[in-house]
Amino acid sequence: MTTLKEWSTAHRRWVDEFVLSLRLAGANPTQIADLLTEAHEASDAAGKDPEGLLGPPADYAASRGFRAPSRDATPLLRIALPVVVQVLMLLIGSYAIRDWITGADLVINVATLVCWVLMAAIVFVVTATSAWGSTAIYRVGVFVAVFGIAIIAGAAGAILSRRDAFPVVFTGMPAFLAVVAAAGVVGIAIVSTLGRLRATRRSAAAARDAAQGGGRRGPAAWSLVFWVVPVFMAVDAGYTAITG
Repeated sequence: MTTLKEWSTAHRRWVDEFVLSLRLAGANPTQIADLLTEAHEASDAAGKDPEGLLGPPADYAASRGFRAPSRDATPLLRIALPVVVQVLMLLIGSYAIRDWITGADLVINVATLVCWVLMAAIVFVVTATSAWGSTAIYRVGVFVAVFGIAIIAGAAGAILSRRDAFPVVFTGMPAFLAVVAAAGVVGIAIVSTLGRLRATRRSAAAARDAAQGGGRRGPAAWSLVFWVVPVFMAVDAGYTAITG
């Protein structure tokens, strides 16, 4: 018999989505705690993971009387989150890759540094809070505001890097930044794709085995979205190498 904490850690993704579904449906903290305890006890007693026993978290929440609003954008935002982070890395990576290919020095002035530090801080905070189970970023208004600021900061950093009016804080080879950005973009694509494929398989298995059946996750084809930015980065690098 596991404790609720141990069980929640072992099945973190299912638990996070279940809690999020309950919150979106208006459940209060006491109701969430009770339902989570019930799910834990049922899963432990059966010796099965909650996805296989109870079905997709949103469906199980609905079966307990807590159906999230039909306009819930959370699934879409979960897909958009890694893509937006890739775009932010692209703003820096393409800049560094172009300089690397053309043999130019990477020049970072104080304005660019401030903009990119702000962008990096936003990405770090969002990633850290999401990893610890926060669901705040999956609200449309919060998502748009937070990443709108990050994208503006990243674009401003790239534009201001070409201005001579600001003191230069770094000049050197762009290879390290280019490699880190490219590896980060591809790494996010790989991890997100594997996560999406695992989620699709779990949902399909639950649809066959659970009484609730029928997950509402999107198809595995959504994984292709995670490769748009890496492909664009590769094409941009190739075009720079040909024309530069």
